[in-house]
Amino acid sequence: MFKSLLTALLSLFLVVSVGMTSSFAAEAPTAVDLVTADVALCLEVTGLNETWARFEAGPDMDRLRTFPPFQRLLESGGFQQWQAVEEHVERQTGKKLSSQLRALFGRSLVLAVYVPQTGNPRGILIGEAIDEAAVQTALATWSKLDPSAVLSKKSHHGHGYLQRKKQAPSTEIAFIAITDRWFAISDNESLIQDVIDRFVSLTSETSQSLATDSLPASPRFIQNRRRLKTDGAAYLHINARPWDRGLEEASQSPSDPINIAEVWKRVNSVSACLRLDQGIVCDAIVDLETSRLPVEWTKLVATAAGSSSWVHRIPAESLLAISGRIELAPVLRHVFNQIPAKDQAELMKIRRIVQSQFGGKDLLDTILPALTRDFGGFVTTRTDQQTNKVTLDGALGFSLGSSSDQEMLTDIDHGLDSGLSLLAAYHSVEGEQIVTVQREQAEATQLHSLSIAAPFPIAYGIKGSHLVIAGSKNRLKQTLDSLDQPVNSSRLSDHKGRFFPDANQLIWLDMARLRQTLEQSGPDIAQIFAPNSANEASRLAQRFEHVRPYLQLVDSLFIAGRIESDHVRITFGGGLDTNPARIPSQPAPAQ
Repeated sequence: MFKSLLTALLSLFLVVSVGMTSSFAAEAPTAVDLVTADVALCLEVTGLNETWARFEAGPDMDRLRTFPPFQRLLESGGFQQWQAVEEHVERQTGKKLSSQLRALFGRSLVLAVYVPQTGNPRGILIGEAIDEAAVQTALATWSKLDPSAVLSKKSHHGHGYLQRKKQAPSTEIAFIAITDRWFAISDNESLIQDVIDRFVSLTSETSQSLATDSLPASPRFIQNRRRLKTDGAAYLHINARPWDRGLEEASQSPSDPINIAEVWKRVNSVSACLRLDQGIVCDAIVDLETSRLPVEWTKLVATAAGSSSWVHRIPAESLLAISGRIELAPVLRHVFNQIPAKDQAELMKIRRIVQSQFGGKDLLDTILPALTRDFGGFVTTRTDQQTNKVTLDGALGFSLGSSSDQEMLTDIDHGLDSGLSLLAAYHSVEGEQIVTVQREQAEATQLHSLSIAAPFPIAYGIKGSHLVIAGSKNRLKQTLDSLDQPVNSSRLSDHKGRFFPDANQLIWLDMARLRQTLEQSGPDIAQIFAPNSANEASRLAQRFEHVRPYLQLVDSLFIAGRIESDHVRITFGGGLDTNPARIPSQPAPAQ
């Protein structure tokens, strides 16, 4: 049992010390220097041994140990089998397998995948151990645990490497090269031979001919790596063009709303890094082929420039927040054009009804694009005045900047007011009480809201060039006040400064506040989503109890981005609070 499992594991990672000369120059390259610029995918893990040690001793691992799926993993049969393997290897060699692998890939690990124009993809694993002894230890372990493979010595330009072939009926074959603490393994012999040539060239005092076409010498790789953080635990680089053939073959369906292959042709490369520091965060750079971008791209970039003013108006008690600057018209037109003609006709009727209510302004072509050029929103909680129960609240805010938007704002005001009147009439017919529209004017601020008898007291207001739609009259007033006095969302500001300081498009979920809101007001929140069924509300509250432990893993979840003329930056992941005092001990619902 042990031999078959260990063979599958070790054949991927371990190498045999033989053949390649160990008398190269002292100045050795990095593992990624041995990868060519035409690689389709390159995954690089640097300083694995030190990174893993920091991760094990850090707060991320503390959270992971309490994560229910991780606890179940530790109790699973598969993990128990792994533990048995660890103990068996330790009895045979004096060291656990995990310790040997950490030492073997301690300095660097690179997985490179090449996708030729014809044939199947090819891959190679290149590594740099912490020292030569780590490789020798791995050799001894492999030899003891899997002695059945047939090893054959081979030579390339005077440097030896090995062919490792399993006995029949297995067809498994691997080619292996090693020198000092360096090693490479692949099932493709030409890749091993190329790595030998590159290593010799890069470590020779007289020849550097192969260094110029390595991946680190690629201008695009250099540019994207500079845009990423320097403290990443792992880096990924994807060249777009090698994947064109596969995507074209996979995008043959005419019913697909988006032709992925055509969209992908506008991408040159994707680079990303993974950070493990007070959270698990991925930064990605999508480098664009500017000559293939649509004509609307320039306008989209111009709209997305700068920061949304609403990110500074998100209250600290928010559970969910969004903010951004988006040129929405091209996206909406594309989506609408993909809808079948029959459905388009029905939607056009709705658009014409809306257009008649909003002064002739079209919802998709005019109103929504104008509103999304500077917008923000959030979801929070409040205590209902009638039931004294916690319910959800929130607001959406839009800023219209140009003088031509002022006329549009007036038309939007008339349209929303008409909509509120219709909604009030509907609630009056269907409910037990008469619902009315309340209107207030305070200097330059206009407030419109449904009376307290409405099941959902929606309100909206206009102040200057700003439009706010809120879930309650009080929340509306608070949000309009923040236009003059920005609120202090210290935790969001802290996470933004640490994880995505340059982003101007944001979706933020406050996991710390969410788990505590569910803990203290879970039954109330459940009733919001199941207002007419006590049994369903009870089941939903039980699900909240089941979900709450999963919310302990991080204190925030986010996806943030920034659009530039030649690239897009995307940052996503989960962050931890550096100061435990910042984690809210009580939900802070507004009355």
